[in-house]
Amino acid sequence: MAPKILVILLLVAASPAALAAFDVIQMLADKPRYATFSKLLQQTKVAGEANQLRAATLLVVPDKLVKSLTSLPDDKLGPAVANHVLLSYFDPIKLDEMKTRTAILPTLLSNTDKKLGVLNYSRADDGQMYFGAPGASCVAKLVKVVAARPYSVSIMEVSEPILPAGFMTSTAAAPGRRGKGGKGKIKPSAAGLEDSKMVVRKPGEGVSAKVSSKDTGSESAAPSPKPY
Repeated sequence: MAPKILVILLLVAASPAALAAFDVIQMLADKPRYATFSKLLQQTKVAGEANQLRAATLLVVPDKLVKSLTSLPDDKLGPAVANHVLLSYFDPIKLDEMKTRTAILPTLLSNTDKKLGVLNYSRADDGQMYFGAPGASCVAKLVKVVAARPYSVSIMEVSEPILPAGFMTSTAAAPGRRGKGGKGKIKPSAAGLEDSKMVVRKPGEGVSAKVSSKDTGSESAAPSPKPY
């Protein structure tokens, strides 16, 4: 009887549902840089909804840049946080391997609002990756991988909250301007590398993702998004 029970337990543990299970709050627990964003995930119950997904990508903002989110009224806070959860697994390598340089990616908010529940993704000529919400400029830079479990869940830092035009407040980044943050190349953090076993490619082998041109000091324009 014991061997049969052991086999059943192993089969359950190896099932797709078990392998896909994750807890975004637990993954952020040892990362105080995102403590406020983690609290917002719990406060709005977005964390629980994200944990029910088979695959997800969470775009987080460090505490020093989260004010435009925390200043939102309750009726806008939940949708805004939900729009930082993509419904598929992405990392810089997967984004770089897309056949097109632009895409429209559905988010958790699409469960209740199809129009606002998407993010625009663009990859500029220099490789820098950007996200933007409907009606707003594509200016939130992909900074780095915070943590990842390949093909199940990834957590990546962006340079500013990604808010639809109607959600903008005086504390939000001015539309059309690229926010600060994320200098140099996008790279997985030490924790992200250990967790995700991602391969860091050499320049010219895939994800270069430079934030700006060192020669001119200017940034490449991000192309207009297309449906993914």
